[in-house]
Amino acid sequence: MRSWIQREFLYRRRVYGVLFVAPAMLFFLVFSLYPTLNGFYLSLTEYTLLKPPVFVGFENYTKLAGNNQFQNGVKVTLWFLLGTTVPKWILSLALAMLFLAPFRGREFFKTLYFTPTLLSAVVVSLVWKLLLDPNGVISALAKPITRDPDTLWLSDRILTPISLIFVDDWAGIPFFMIIWIAGLVGIPRVFYEAALIDGTTRWQAFLHVTLPLLRPTILFVVVISTINSFQSFALQYVMTRGGPSDLTTTIALLVYNYGFNYFRMGQAAAMSVFMFFVIILITLIYIRSVRAEETSYT
Repeated sequence: MRSWIQREFLYRRRVYGVLFVAPAMLFFLVFSLYPTLNGFYLSLTEYTLLKPPVFVGFENYTKLAGNNQFQNGVKVTLWFLLGTTVPKWILSLALAMLFLAPFRGREFFKTLYFTPTLLSAVVVSLVWKLLLDPNGVISALAKPITRDPDTLWLSDRILTPISLIFVDDWAGIPFFMIIWIAGLVGIPRVFYEAALIDGTTRWQAFLHVTLPLLRPTILFVVVISTINSFQSFALQYVMTRGGPSDLTTTIALLVYNYGFNYFRMGQAAAMSVFMFFVIILITLIYIRSVRAEETSYT
C-alpha cells in the first residue's frame, strides 16, 4: 500500500511538472523551432512570395558562391565584426577595472555610463543618425578639425563604415563593462595579495592572475559580442540602408533585402542558414580554444 502511494505521488509530480513546462515548450515550438525548420526548408526552394515554393535542392547555396552581393556582404560583415569586437573587449575591460577602483561618485558615473545599454538598437540608430547629419551637432563640433561645415558622416566611403563601428561600440561597451565587473568581483583578493607578496608588479598580476581566472567571462564576452556583430542589422538599416554603394550592407541586411525587397525568399533563407552555421562554428571554436571550465578558487 505504501509503495503504491509513493508511485502515485511520483506519477502525479511528473504529470504536474509536464503541465507547468508545457506552455513554455509550446511557445518554443511555435515561435522558435518551427520558424527555424521552415527556414531550412525554404532555403531548398525557389520562393518569391507570389507563388508556392518549388523545391530546387541546394541550388540556392551554389548560387551564393557566385553572388557578388553576398560576397560583398560577407566582407562588410567581417570588417564590421573586427571593428566592433576587439575595441569592445579591450575598452570594456579597461572601464571595468577603472570602476572597481574607489573614487567619489563611482556608482553615479557607472550608472550614467550604463544608460545607453537600456536603449533599443533602433532608438540608438535614430539618435545617432540625427547627430551625424551634415548639419548636426557632430559636424558642428568637428568643424575646427575637419574644416568642413557639412561633413558627410553617413555618405562617405571611408567615414560611413567608421561611424557605424563607433556607434555600435558606444552602445555595446557599457554592457560588457558590467559583465567584466561581475567577473572581476568574483576573484578573491587573496590571490592578488599573494602575488604582490611574491614581488610581482600589477601588470604581471593582471596577466598571470586576473586573465586566467577570467576565462569563463572572456568566453562569454567574446562569443556574445561576435554573434551580435555578425547579426548586426538595425544599425545599418536605420542609419544607411546599406549605403553608400553597399559599403554597409551586412549579411543580415542582405537577407532582408532579398526576402522583402527582391522577393527572393529562397535565397534569403539560404543566406540566413549560412549565418546560422557560421555562428555555430564560431561558438564551437571559441569553446574549444578558450575551454571555459568552471573556475574553482579552492
